[in-house]
Amino acid sequence: MSLTQGNSMIPVARWIRVLAAIAMAGTFAFNSGCTKQPSPAAGTTESEQKGEAPGGVISPAAAGAAGIEVVPAGPARIRTTLTLYGTIRPNAEREQEIRARYPGVVRSVSKRAGDAVKQGEELLTIESNESLQIYPIRSQYTGRLLDRRTNPGDAVDSSAVLMRVADLSTVWVELSVFARDLDHVRPEMTVLIHSADEDANAESWISYVASAGDTDSQSVTARAVIGNKDGHWVVGQFVTGEVIINDAQVPVAVVPDALQELQGKPVVFVVVGERFEPRQVELGRRAREVVEILKGLEAGARYAARNSYLIKADLLKSVAEED
Repeated sequence: MSLTQGNSMIPVARWIRVLAAIAMAGTFAFNSGCTKQPSPAAGTTESEQKGEAPGGVISPAAAGAAGIEVVPAGPARIRTTLTLYGTIRPNAEREQEIRARYPGVVRSVSKRAGDAVKQGEELLTIESNESLQIYPIRSQYTGRLLDRRTNPGDAVDSSAVLMRVADLSTVWVELSVFARDLDHVRPEMTVLIHSADEDANAESWISYVASAGDTDSQSVTARAVIGNKDGHWVVGQFVTGEVIINDAQVPVAVVPDALQELQGKPVVFVVVGERFEPRQVELGRRAREVVEILKGLEAGARYAARNSYLIKADLLKSVAEED
């Protein structure tokens, strides 16, 4: 009886010996106190009799040419995050709505929507209906004219918003939090903000979580404030927010690309002498960039961090070719 590996037929007996050897090598971290050695099995190699896993055919010296990156395992920061989506808004605490002080007629408008303005700069003039005097309206902030809703000759009163000016040196990030995530989001939690194209990033903290939700979206707004002196964050821009719900330093971690699977168990390929060997590992917490290793790998061990699948493929291919 045989199993198929690609186009090759691998005898079951050979697979049993190889997988048994890998299992024995992978259990060293969990049974390191055991000294009893198994009896040599007929037909096994010397390394298999010693309980060693067959190493990858690709040597560490050839790894660079194959695009395999080798790095040492070590401590890492594991951040568990909750991903939310939202929009950049003007900082409403630094925003001015321009209205007429007295009913009258607009005589001049000096700015267009999008123009930069300075604190104290004249924005428009209005002729009062009662006194027939012309009075100016000036900006309270240095910032930008967000909206213009009037032109010379318009009759206006104090109820209408004629312009909106905002200081955009800081902006609000308003994130939508749905019911399933409400228990995880609280004020003062750290949040990492990313632009849609990930060209801009910022770190802030949740300053406000609304006490009532939006009926249409069925979500609650969580708000953070971020700096914007360079003007990179644009009002209306869609962003992603990663709220950090757990932050821990772990002693041993590897990159996710290092993890492969043999016998249904996670393994990492470690440099041992002039070859790679699979080490069965027990996984802990995960983040986007690193995975915690609880057992099976020590800090400082050099492992295949990128393209480790090539070693696995070469290992399985060498087994097939032997038979």
